[in-house]
Amino acid sequence: MTAAPGSGVHRTAPLGSSPWDSLHREHDYTVDEITGRIPDGLRGALYRIGPGRLDVAGHPVEHIFDGDGMISRLHIGDDEIRFRNRYVRTRSYRRSNRTAEMPRGFGTPRRGGPLANALRFPANMANTNAIRHGDRLYALWEGGKPHALDPATLDTLGIEDFGGRLKRLGAFSAHPKIDPRTGDLYNFGLDFYPRPLIRCYRRTPRGAFTEIAAFPIPKPAFVHDFALTERHLVFVVDPLIVARPVSMLLGLRPMDHALTFAPEKGTTVVLVPRDGGGPVQIEHDALFHFHVTNAYEDDDTTTVVDVVAHDPTQSWERWNGHLRDYRGNAGPAFGGILTRLRIDRRTRRITREVLGDRGCEFPQLDPRRTTTAHRYTYLAEASVLGGDPDSIATVDHTTGTIRRFVGDPGDTVCEPLFAPASATEGHGWLLTVQHSAAERRSRVLILPAERPDAGPVATLGLRHHVPMTFHGTFTPR
Repeated sequence: MTAAPGSGVHRTAPLGSSPWDSLHREHDYTVDEITGRIPDGLRGALYRIGPGRLDVAGHPVEHIFDGDGMISRLHIGDDEIRFRNRYVRTRSYRRSNRTAEMPRGFGTPRRGGPLANALRFPANMANTNAIRHGDRLYALWEGGKPHALDPATLDTLGIEDFGGRLKRLGAFSAHPKIDPRTGDLYNFGLDFYPRPLIRCYRRTPRGAFTEIAAFPIPKPAFVHDFALTERHLVFVVDPLIVARPVSMLLGLRPMDHALTFAPEKGTTVVLVPRDGGGPVQIEHDALFHFHVTNAYEDDDTTTVVDVVAHDPTQSWERWNGHLRDYRGNAGPAFGGILTRLRIDRRTRRITREVLGDRGCEFPQLDPRRTTTAHRYTYLAEASVLGGDPDSIATVDHTTGTIRRFVGDPGDTVCEPLFAPASATEGHGWLLTVQHSAAERRSRVLILPAERPDAGPVATLGLRHHVPMTFHGTFTPR
């Protein structure tokens, strides 16, 4: 058995052999191991973020969502490719460095029992998504305010409350959407108390920030993502609800154990007009999803939204068990199916169409198609049911074809991000970070977006592993 220096944790495998091992060190270096050729038109910065520190003073966090946020930047320039990673200097990160104590997380309690956890909300880990807007890069965690970062150095500039306009706890979702026509950023925040409420926000490229709507939802649901059309903000509110809030507030159980999936309550689709007016709510059979690809108005009465839908017969408790056993068994985490919902606003009927044939997650598209009909969807897939993601897929909704890149056995990939090569939708590249268990390090793959099955046009070898990231963004030069 081996041990990570200073960790106090005995391991049965070398450090870096798992995509869920911590990376405690911050790096800054020129990437000089390049296989293939960087496309001439590919210049810009790839940002990835996720839980980089999954143990504190030798004590592992108990839930996949509770690691300290680590952001990385791969800058592809004319003369140099440079990698840098930094931890977001959140309040909880600084405190745990001083005290070697974990904060209360989504599924990880503070040491000291109920009294140490009572009336404490989960700490803002800034570990879920990163988005560039204006001259700022934001590290996002949906239960609190964003952290503003310097886009070049990744230095933490501080907590952003947009001039005090974020309400209450300042919840700001991890999945903002940017309208490619206007450059405006749209997002929402979820209030649970005193009643379940969604607040919708818009930020212009010049920094003007306004609350454009606030509306109650019929159940205290956990809402992770939404979609944006030319007319609406679209929320698919599933019955994953906070069923035991008092025990959570009293510190008797963590937040993940206070949630339950209640299919009898059904799913509510809420369409919020972008330019004012009351929201439209339409009831539907229970869905279970986390991520949305895109949405658009198909005609004057129909809204289309694509989601990755998981099996609604799976209980949250079983599903969440795999999120707790993230090092050992991914379970159904990558078992969702790409699904299209057609919402008839006139008849208030919703129909479903299955678009995929394999377990997947982290759907992406050419971001220039946000709010309008898109031809391509890009996915991270698991080729083995219940396994870790090992494949990148391009779904062509016009021809119905699905083309895949499949990694070597034991390798894992993360969310594919699109980088454009021309003004044509889908003409470009997919960038993903692949973890090699055999080499105990990671590499960045550059795949042709229309034909990922052709394999990488270039591979950039890093000097270390990068823990599995959740989300990110590519910013073209």
